[in-house]
Amino acid sequence: MLEINLIEEFYIFLFSINYGLILGVIYDLYRVFRYYTKPARISSMIGDFILWMIITSIFFLFLVKNTDGVIRGFVIVGFLTGFIFYSKIISKYNFPLLKNTFKLILDVFSEIIKIFTYPFRKAIKYIRGISRKLKVFIRRILCDIKKYRKLTSNKK
Repeated sequence: MLEINLIEEFYIFLFSINYGLILGVIYDLYRVFRYYTKPARISSMIGDFILWMIITSIFFLFLVKNTDGVIRGFVIVGFLTGFIFYSKIISKYNFPLLKNTFKLILDVFSEIIKIFTYPFRKAIKYIRGISRKLKVFIRRILCDIKKYRKLTSNKK
């Protein structure tokens, strides 16, 4: 005979709501990533596919771990409840926070790159200046050589 443990199923329902909230956070992180990268159509489709693979994997692992792989209606309702709750209420506040945090991280990373590349940029600028001067010098020499050749060829 099947024994139904109502408290355990209630906890599974609460966990599924929690996992729905986690899926909402993952979706917001993906939205922020798309906001800053602005992918092309193919890249967007690949990113969407990867997102859905992650979401499906999380859902599948939850089912295997908590319900022995049995798909139960209350688990689906819990996931949807958590995701909808996150999307409608929490995301309004969390998405701008994630966006600003991601912008701050990008700015810090950009500044670090600028600091590390500063000597190389200065060296390249110096080398360009020298190469320009060398180019002008070589042109002058070639012009002088042409003039000299004309003078020497006319004397014959």
